[in-house]
Amino acid sequence: MTSTLIQQWAPDPAYVVATFAPLGVAFHLSILRIEIDTRIGSPWGAKLSRFYTVGVVKNSGIRYHLKLEELHRKYGDFVRTGPRELSVIRPSAVQAIHGPQSQCTKSPWYSQFSDDETKTNLLGLRSPESHRLRRRAWDRGLGTRGYQADIHAKAKVLIGQLHALANQSIDITQWTMYYTFDVMGIVAFSKDFKQLEQAAEHSAIAAMHANMEIIGLLGAVPWFMHLLACIPGLSGPLEYFKAYCEDQILQRKAKWQSDNEETPTDLVSWLLKAKEANDRSAPPGDVALSDEGRLLNGIHSDTTGTTLANALYLLACNPTAYQRLQKEVDEAAMKGDEIFNNDISPSLPYLEAVITETLRLKAVVPSGLPRLTPPEGLVIDGTWIPGDVIVIIPQHVIHRDERYFSRATEFLPERWLDEGKDLVVDKQAYLPFLIGHYSCPGKQLALLQMRGVLRRIARDFHIALAPGEDGVVFDTEAKDTFTLAVKPLQMVFTERAEA
Repeated sequence: MTSTLIQQWAPDPAYVVATFAPLGVAFHLSILRIEIDTRIGSPWGAKLSRFYTVGVVKNSGIRYHLKLEELHRKYGDFVRTGPRELSVIRPSAVQAIHGPQSQCTKSPWYSQFSDDETKTNLLGLRSPESHRLRRRAWDRGLGTRGYQADIHAKAKVLIGQLHALANQSIDITQWTMYYTFDVMGIVAFSKDFKQLEQAAEHSAIAAMHANMEIIGLLGAVPWFMHLLACIPGLSGPLEYFKAYCEDQILQRKAKWQSDNEETPTDLVSWLLKAKEANDRSAPPGDVALSDEGRLLNGIHSDTTGTTLANALYLLACNPTAYQRLQKEVDEAAMKGDEIFNNDISPSLPYLEAVITETLRLKAVVPSGLPRLTPPEGLVIDGTWIPGDVIVIIPQHVIHRDERYFSRATEFLPERWLDEGKDLVVDKQAYLPFLIGHYSCPGKQLALLQMRGVLRRIARDFHIALAPGEDGVVFDTEAKDTFTLAVKPLQMVFTERAEA
């Protein structure tokens, strides 16, 4: 019994060593070699312990992405942010760290809840082969054509609610979250949570946001998160959210079995079918399957809802851009309503540019995703990084670098069209969905949701920030909770007389 508990509670050894590096002389010498070989700058505390970063995150109000921006301004393109962790903002690093030929692997950060691959979701899988197999089942389940009708139906419900609330001040952040979580309920479980219809947030979603804030605060010491997850009563909102997701999986599994379904209609049933067929891509057990529910209900829905809210904020603050979008939508609508019920292929160039530019300015994973260099190390633009070092490309920082994007802090959708191509100096520096083997599996689904809503809003409404709302808090106080957590935003939607 004791050995089992020790095994469950044991943090990743690499992170224990990395966090308490000063206690190991040999390891400390390898750390010094990093600094001597590459002249990489760093705050002194970051060299000693990752708990220094926890303090920085807390003092920043859980806005670590803004601190990273400050550190790179001070120390340059390579910054040491931990005993064995580097933050890098070179475009060539994107391929080297995340590209399809990269030998980098996922860091111990992904083991924060479990390092047992039979108990974790797709995001938490660190073995490239395990991830490749599980991703195969996800790709089958996320084929967007099968969900188009349901997504369009939910988009219409959202637009209907905006018509009912026309000329009133509403929190658009909440409404975009209702929409994306409702859609994911259908895509994942064939279950409509009906938050849009009820105009009410489910308690599990509130718990998920609280859980993400804990991850944002303690993500620098994932082994500590691992400990919290293993001790009953200490993980608070995480326990409630996990229990909710488990229940959703169990309900869907029971229905699948009782109805003798043969053709999957959602992502979970695709995973169940793979499991029944002994397909190697299936989650290896019920715990892993339940954990997939946590990923489905959380990250995808949250990031898509956040991006929609950010797009509407940026368009409201840039009326010329919004008028151009309305003109494009109006001209397309004159050709027939199929533009609002079409497939996922891009058909409105300026709309695509609006979404692309929103994802550049408002990165949904602002501090980036950590990778571990291969044993032989890695060379980026002549700078050698030793093996088994954690490397991160902070998207918020690299997306706003003037060397790669002219007028980088401005919202300029035209930079992604031929007329503004000179505003993009180096496209390699843009990675909102990542690239390579670990790119976002829900990319096309997210784009489909955003296109459908933004088209309809542009067709039906004029938009503006509500009286008394200047957007400053929304724009500057979003938290870095691994994903970007935005604040409420009061907006007014006015029906277009010409629509």
